[in-house]
Amino acid sequence: MSPKNDATAGGDAGARRRQVLAAHAELFNEALTDEADRLAKLANVVEALAMASDAEPLGPFAPMGDHVEGAVRLERVRSRIALWFDSDDHAALAEAALERQVDILIVVQGFPLQMAVDAEWASELALLDGRDLTLLLEGRWTLGQAVRFKHSEQAAHGRFISLRVAPPADLPDEAESEFRPEDGEVLRSNVDDMPSPHDEGDAGRVDNPDIWDVSSGRRRDPEPVPTTIRSNIESHEQSFAEAEAFERAEARRLRLIRTGFMLAALFAVLIAVFVVRGRQDAEAASLDRAADTAVRAARLEFEAYQSLDSSALRSVYDEAVAQEIEARVQQLRASGVYLESDVSIQVIDARLDGESAGVLVRESGNLATRRRADGETIQRGPLSQDVGFFLARTADQRWRVVQRAPVG
Repeated sequence: MSPKNDATAGGDAGARRRQVLAAHAELFNEALTDEADRLAKLANVVEALAMASDAEPLGPFAPMGDHVEGAVRLERVRSRIALWFDSDDHAALAEAALERQVDILIVVQGFPLQMAVDAEWASELALLDGRDLTLLLEGRWTLGQAVRFKHSEQAAHGRFISLRVAPPADLPDEAESEFRPEDGEVLRSNVDDMPSPHDEGDAGRVDNPDIWDVSSGRRRDPEPVPTTIRSNIESHEQSFAEAEAFERAEARRLRLIRTGFMLAALFAVLIAVFVVRGRQDAEAASLDRAADTAVRAARLEFEAYQSLDSSALRSVYDEAVAQEIEARVQQLRASGVYLESDVSIQVIDARLDGESAGVLVRESGNLATRRRADGETIQRGPLSQDVGFFLARTADQRWRVVQRAPVG
């Protein structure tokens, strides 16, 4: 093959790799929100990450009761992977994984930030969560980089450590590796050692190996096979013009990101019915803590839109509200932008009603939409709005935000 044809094939492979990652990122989001076929979808996601990254699956990943198991050849070493959607006892789960000689343990719903990692196995078992999988699906990390980073940081800090937005410059080198995949490159092992694209057992999978075949004139589409997991590849095969139009539409939608008039009307009614009562010192102190929680929640939301990292939201937000903000963060990621804010937050009013509290804050300052690739400003303007926070007191006397919306 001529150098020109090699370059064309490499570009096609890179484009298809990005399509596969994008499709499985969408499949991963479906698995988070829909319990139907959840483990089967997650098995597809992990296997696709192996094929699109620097690992070679050594067999199909499949649900095993309440979790997913499989194995890959990662940086020339066989690595066993186990994935769980959630766990009630993360420490016991890690111990069981070590006993079963698991090398990579994934808990989609996450590990406690203060979960201790014993020095004896810090470099043997890599702990990954759903946020880590999101970064892998975005193509920011390869699986090998993620495992080496986890081993190094777990050993250094003695606890669970999340992946950064991108690999650090001082990441330990791959052991005994002769090359490293470039951005958009499909590893040769992921092309040459694929199962037959016409294998009847694989024809209905989202990660059908046929989409990796970039050689012209040799591809034959397999006959469709019924499956409970629909393919998302076609929705991502859009032209560059369509992608640019989508970005412009998303930029317009960002200006409306704070709107929610139906919630605002409902929340205004809740605020209006609060009765001013004489408070004891303890009640006043509790209301101050609720106001502080509302201010912190507002700041964490702005930080999530800027860093595109939503891992801290659940420290103050109820699960439903945290998922709503995470969905907006995903929209920003998909649009390739982030929000940079210089905003002051001031408490305007606060009311206490038994185990509930309402806090009205004023957010004022400047808000800029910037492109992630080069930091260029797409849109900039002033921000001035009042936001109501509805909080509930938990059994341990902490306040959590269960609803929030712009007012007025």
